[in-house]
Amino acid sequence: MQRKHPRPKILIIDDVPANIGTLNETLKGDYDIYFAVSGAEGLRVAVALIPDLILLDIMMQEMDGFEVCRKLKSIEQTAHIPVIFVTAAVSHEEEARGLQCGAADYITKPISPPVVAIRVRNHLELIRRSRMLEALSEELARKNRQLQMLARMDGLTGLANRRFLDETLDSEVRRAQRCGTPLSLIMCDIDFFKRFNDRYGHQAGDDALRRIGALLQRVFQRGSDFPCRYGGEEFAVILPETGAEQASHLAEHLRRSMVEEGVPHAFSDVAACVTLSVGVVSATASEERTARWFLAQADAALYRSKDEGRNLTTAVVFDP
Repeated sequence: MQRKHPRPKILIIDDVPANIGTLNETLKGDYDIYFAVSGAEGLRVAVALIPDLILLDIMMQEMDGFEVCRKLKSIEQTAHIPVIFVTAAVSHEEEARGLQCGAADYITKPISPPVVAIRVRNHLELIRRSRMLEALSEELARKNRQLQMLARMDGLTGLANRRFLDETLDSEVRRAQRCGTPLSLIMCDIDFFKRFNDRYGHQAGDDALRRIGALLQRVFQRGSDFPCRYGGEEFAVILPETGAEQASHLAEHLRRSMVEEGVPHAFSDVAACVTLSVGVVSATASEERTARWFLAQADAALYRSKDEGRNLTTAVVFDP
């Protein structure tokens, strides 16, 4: 069964019942009609109902249509609702005053039912198209955000990718330079991963990479921690506002946790399971210590771990 769209809601605000009756007879076949017989009542109904369109008389007792329109436009819930003044012929000055209050249009009395029907229909069609455009814009914005995230994420591990790492590291280094805070960077590499792939197959290699990605997310849970896949079997973690002692502890915790995962690797020279060689650099950022400098120092520490036997953590610390 095709779903029916709800009929548009129209609120008529007029203190003359005969005027309300005429408008109701003209519009009730296509719309749900509500009415109020004073400005104050109209404001209460408008806030409670949130109609699609308001037909508003200008000449009312106590609160005229200009004041009602100004109040409607000052209320967050009703500010977006189009208001059409229904009134006797007005001067150019009064017409300008109404438009300044936020009115969308005028319908003059005596009321012509065909004219009323056409103008109401046209305004509601504009509303429909505006809402459709807004919905499309929101959907496009959502999909753009998704695409931006996909462009920054590694599809295999779910971690940030190298591009996102470069952007974030550059930003964090500049922030650390401004604030004079320490910054640490961890880099790690799977030991003998080529042998693992050659012997167990690339599907098993992908599974191992996914497990390491999940491990990094478990170990580095602070909101500021930034683990990513650097490329191939290499991973990196940016640790803003993190000194040498804490960074070294986290790096070693990562290495030990990988051993505890117990992913079999019978062709490794250092253990019977998959292991990581880890390098970490900690420094107070300065003008000379750029993002590239941090990457180079962390990479050098990583290769020291490899040169000294693998399945090791090497930490280097630089004073300001």
